[in-house]
Amino acid sequence: MTLIANGSSRQNTGGACCGNGFSLLEALVVLALIGLLLLFAGINLFSTARQSEFEEFARKVYADLEQCRWKSWNERVYAGAVFEAQSRGFSVSYYLDGNGNGIRTADIEKQKDILYRGPLLLQEASGDIGVGTLDGSDPVRFGRSDILSFSPNGDSSSGTLYLVCRSQKQMYSIVIYGPTARMTLWKFSNQQWQMVGDR
Repeated sequence: MTLIANGSSRQNTGGACCGNGFSLLEALVVLALIGLLLLFAGINLFSTARQSEFEEFARKVYADLEQCRWKSWNERVYAGAVFEAQSRGFSVSYYLDGNGNGIRTADIEKQKDILYRGPLLLQEASGDIGVGTLDGSDPVRFGRSDILSFSPNGDSSSGTLYLVCRSQKQMYSIVIYGPTARMTLWKFSNQQWQMVGDR
């Protein structure tokens, strides 16, 4: 005996679905989109974190140079930052004049000028951040010397120190105006320079 209720019958659609849910293909597409969104979010977070790290590095180098400037003024003696290129990047050492003629390479070699701090490697993020330029040109520009010297009279060497973050294609520069030892911090981003600090 066959019973038919209300004349209806059930049909098998043959599709890979479960009730009113998503098909396997639709679920994979959604997962792929979520994966892409997470990837882009991760890249953006990395970029933001690296930019913040670079800014902190630039401000620290700036503050260290300013501290050297004030040490010269307060102790009434020449003080200087000596930059040296090494295989891993640039380092800086800070000296006080020991014989009254300023910070000089010959006096450093003879230990007449006194090392009071360093050498410090100026590098962060496995070399992605450090002293450098985007085009590979000389990043330490204080005339023909790699010495930034501050005088107790309130003047200094003139020149520029360039800092680079290669992954973000950004640079900072610390510009020193010799007659007043005024220091300014500049940022290069989106193909232009903008001043972000002045002392």
